Amino acid sequence: MRGAFLAFVVGLIFLGDSAGGAPPPEPPYKLVLQSPPTTAVGSVVVSPDGGLVAAASGDGVSLYDARTGALLRALGDLGDRCVVFSPDGRSITAAGFHMDKRVGLWDVRTGNVVRTFEGQTEWEADATAISPDGKLLASTGTDKQILVWDIATGTLKLQLKDQPARVAALAFSPDSATLAAGGGDRAIRLIDCATGKLRRTLSGHADWVCTLAFSPDGKSIAGGSCDWGFHRGHDWPRPPLRGTERCEWRLWDVATGELKRSATGNGKLLSLAMAPDGRSLACGVGAEVRLYDLASDAPHRVVTTHDGEVTSVAFTPDGAAVVSGSHDQTVKCTRVATGEVAWRAPGSFDQVNSVALSNDGSILVTGSSDWRFMRERLAAGAKAIGPGAVRLWDARTGRMLRRLGDPAEQVTAVAVSPDGRRVAAGCGIAGGKGAVHVWDVATGAAVWSESDAAKEVLALAFAPDGSTLAATADGVITIHDAQTGTARKTLTGHRGGATAVEFSPDGRSLYCGEAHGGTRVWDAGTGQLVRTCYAPRPRAESFTVDRLMNSVSVSADGNTLATCASSVNNEFAGTVRLWDARTGMLRRDFTAEKISGRPMALSPDGSVVATGGKSVKLWDVKTGKMLRELYGHLKRTQSIVFSADGRLVVAGGSYGTTNVWDAATGKLLATLFTFPDARNGSATDDWMAYHPDGYYDGSPNVERYLAWRVGDEFKTAATLAPQLHRPDMLAAALRPNPAPPAAR
Repeated sequence: MRGAFLAFVVGLIFLGDSAGGAPPPEPPYKLVLQSPPTTAVGSVVVSPDGGLVAAASGDGVSLYDARTGALLRALGDLGDRCVVFSPDGRSITAAGFHMDKRVGLWDVRTGNVVRTFEGQTEWEADATAISPDGKLLASTGTDKQILVWDIATGTLKLQLKDQPARVAALAFSPDSATLAAGGGDRAIRLIDCATGKLRRTLSGHADWVCTLAFSPDGKSIAGGSCDWGFHRGHDWPRPPLRGTERCEWRLWDVATGELKRSATGNGKLLSLAMAPDGRSLACGVGAEVRLYDLASDAPHRVVTTHDGEVTSVAFTPDGAAVVSGSHDQTVKCTRVATGEVAWRAPGSFDQVNSVALSNDGSILVTGSSDWRFMRERLAAGAKAIGPGAVRLWDARTGRMLRRLGDPAEQVTAVAVSPDGRRVAAGCGIAGGKGAVHVWDVATGAAVWSESDAAKEVLALAFAPDGSTLAATADGVITIHDAQTGTARKTLTGHRGGATAVEFSPDGRSLYCGEAHGGTRVWDAGTGQLVRTCYAPRPRAESFTVDRLMNSVSVSADGNTLATCASSVNNEFAGTVRLWDARTGMLRRDFTAEKISGRPMALSPDGSVVATGGKSVKLWDVKTGKMLRELYGHLKRTQSIVFSADGRLVVAGGSYGTTNVWDAATGKLLATLFTFPDARNGSATDDWMAYHPDGYYDGSPNVERYLAWRVGDEFKTAATLAPQLHRPDMLAAALRPNPAPPAAR
């Protein structure tokens, strides 16, 4: 399923309505959002004339102005790694996931498909290259083949099957006569492009050869190696059990196979590039871009650094600057001589951490933060952190009503009062503390705020009668007066911290999920501990890789309590367990059925459990069987809620999106997007509600973010907006038992 990797290319924003079914076919209008990358940048390249920078990420390929760093166009699903320009700069190709097992060439100006090349037998291509004379295109992937096509005709010229190991890197010599390939067998093979015969093997690398570059005169070749094979170089952060990452680059004489020079170090080395004059070598090592003088043994110089590991480096044609991409989702252009950053194109880090629906189903609230905050990689108030937001939506039309809150605060939890008149948000604020804010839904006016929590507020819940609001922070539950914010009670002692909170339907009990896997049940009136539901031998106690977040959910009749101890990024995915909410007896442990993962929610009638991940899965509580899998615009789900009538499932998560499905059929009804507008520095958003068939509604400026792929053609809103801007379609889809709108 490639939708899991294609952030803003909405190709799998459809439904799956059968248990274990495959993702549905691609839509006729495939949305390609014109917005910054939402995942790591895996490859960068500069056009031959120096005017463009292309960057490949999980969203596909984006084009930037090489002088200013301005995003010119997102071309979409061309591939998420190893992007390459043709020598004339008119077309582009990239490696990555290809469900049709084809490699493509696209027109840079129009975005249209120029030609597709067949021969791959697996979905995933790891590397691609275009010969300097523009005649050949080479590709390799998980099928351990090296394929070389004639670009003019599309004819497969060479098919080199059964390579010794998966090939991670390809490079043509400057005269287009030799193709270099390196990969898991730790060797570089030099192949004759005319015959496919092996000319020479260069051995000696200590690990995967994951990047290659010929010198401009073709007399030397540089290879870089590291542990690329572990999750294809996306091991970030590296698990401690794997020890310190080691890397190495080697420079070889092509004619003799003689090793001319080498250097080793700590960290990943995923990319290297030879300067146009052949005198220096740029390497991405860990989070640094290092420059090595090939004419001397002088120590390397750090040209620039990123906030995450560097994945790709490329020189501008004049050699004056180096362009780098990183796991920090940025593309950076740095002047070689001075280390001055000419420009930096940031990514998008928005993550919907919490969703809440009013009891009457009219208001949807979403709470967002920078995902790095939720995974404890950046603190609130950090220089590079993205904004947080509370957003109110009309759940019956998909229209965004207003944005609330201070963008400097990271929103981790939201809740709606039982009467739908107030919305609350829990946040992380600068200095490591937490805050609770309450607003009037109708006006957006602030009702009260408290900012004295010891840490970020991770969960909120209104009492059923609306009189109190429970908030969790740093292992403490504070019960506030919902009208004034005054603290009435504090409940302590939660193992590993308090990460989830929910009242019983009668308001007498308060259930709190502990990070280490247990659930404490409190008397909401007296503040006395009633009982603790402990999972047997919880693994969460020893888990430290990711932030732990236990989920709890109570059925509408108050009889069933569902719990699931997991982590924010599902690095740890605990088992769903069902308890008798009144006695604390364990009714069902779904370990055998492998029902696990965060977030988790129980349907109001207690018959269905929803679990998150790269999709949302609905499970039958009685049988443990999966009812259906819900596909949408997802990578990691962070929050799931059922509507009070059980009709809808709403989930928010990575990419800053919120998806709404029909619970009975699994049909995706709408996806909600937001685009923070920084043109004037104000805290405003453009927004869009998107229907699976391509129809949309949005703010007045939203068309600048829109483009589609229709077959082999790339279309913009200037062409398609008249037929696809259909607010009526969104409203019809979100209505109970919607009737089809009249045709235009």
